[in-house]
Amino acid sequence: MRRVLQAIGQLDSPSTRAVSRQVGLPLPVVAAVSNELRARGLVSRERPSRLTARGRELLGEEAPDLRADVTCSCCQGWGLAEAPLAGLAEQLSEVMAQAPPVDLALDQSHCTVETKVRRVLYLLRHGLLPTRNLLFVGDDDLMAVTVATASAMLGYQLAERIAVVDVSQELLRFIHDRMDALGVSAEFVQHDLRKPLAGLLSREFDLVMTDPPYTAEGARLFLSRSTEVLRAGPGRNIAFSFGPKGPNETMQVQETINDLGLMVAGLHRDFNEYHGAGVIGGRSHLYQLVTTQQTKPLISGEYQGPLYTADARKADRAYLCLQCGARHAVGPGARWHTIAELKKAGCPVCGGHRLRPLQLIARS
Repeated sequence: MRRVLQAIGQLDSPSTRAVSRQVGLPLPVVAAVSNELRARGLVSRERPSRLTARGRELLGEEAPDLRADVTCSCCQGWGLAEAPLAGLAEQLSEVMAQAPPVDLALDQSHCTVETKVRRVLYLLRHGLLPTRNLLFVGDDDLMAVTVATASAMLGYQLAERIAVVDVSQELLRFIHDRMDALGVSAEFVQHDLRKPLAGLLSREFDLVMTDPPYTAEGARLFLSRSTEVLRAGPGRNIAFSFGPKGPNETMQVQETINDLGLMVAGLHRDFNEYHGAGVIGGRSHLYQLVTTQQTKPLISGEYQGPLYTADARKADRAYLCLQCGARHAVGPGARWHTIAELKKAGCPVCGGHRLRPLQLIARS
C-alpha cells in the first residue's frame, strides 16, 4: 500500500499503468490498492490519480524524491545500438499489420516491434546468435520472422535450423508464408504443450525462445518442455520472457528455474513491451537461462492442470464501462468468460468497448 502511495506521490499525475511499472506489481493489484486508497481519502477520486492533503500528510511532504534517472536516452538503458539493423522495425511493422489477431484465451499479446528488434540485438550482443539450432516455443510475437528478416538484412544466416512450435495453425501458416517469402526454410509443429515435445523434435537445439502464458504454471510447463529438446549438457540457452507477479508467484517461478537445474545468467526488468497485456502492465522481464549438468524436465508426461490465466482464475472480475459507468462480471461463472468476449460484444447498456478491470468477485 505504501509503495503505491509513494509512486502516486512521486510521479506526475500517473496512470494506473505507470504506477504498476513503478512498483513492479501487476496492474489489477495496483488498481485494487488504488481503489482502497481512494476509499480511505488518501488518493483523489478523479483520474489521473493525485494524493489528497491527507495522503500527502501520511506520506510526509518533507520526504525528498531520491530516485535518480540514469537511463541512457539513446539506448533506453539496454546498452544496445540499433545499427546494423536500422530499418528492421519498419519492415516488421508491415508484417505485424497483417498478422493474425491475438487470442486472449491463450494469454496472447503481441510485443512491440521495438521489443522484437531489442531481443535480436540482445541475442547478438551476448553471443546467443548466430546459432546452429533455434526453437521458438510459442511464437505469437513472430520472433522467427524477426530473426529471418534480420538475417536477410545482415546477409548472414543467424540460425542454421529454425523450428516453431505453436498451438495455432493459423499463426503457423502466417509465419510459414512470411519466411517462405524471405527464402528461409523452417520446421513448423502444431502442438499443444500439455503433451510432451520429446519425440516430435530431436534433442538438438542450442537456443530456445519462449514467452509463456502469464501464470506460474504456464512458465513451469513451457520451460520444462523447452528443456526436453535442448542439446544435452551445460551451456545451452533459453531466452525466457515473463511478466511481473507478486512475491508468491515470482518465488514459484524462481523455484521452477532452480528445480529445472537452470542458471540465471541475466535478468532484465521491463525489457519487453506489449500491445495490450494489461494484467502485467504491458511489459515483461527477459531472463537468460543457461543449462547445467543438473538440467532435466520437471514434467515428463501429459499435463492436466491449469495453464492460462482463465484456467487459474478462482473468481470472476468486475469491469467498469468507461463510457456509461456500468459494471459487468467477466469470468468462468459470468455471462462473458473473457474480457475479449465482452469487448467484442460491447457494453450491453451503451455499446462501449473501453473497460477498466476492477475487483475480483468472490463466489458464493
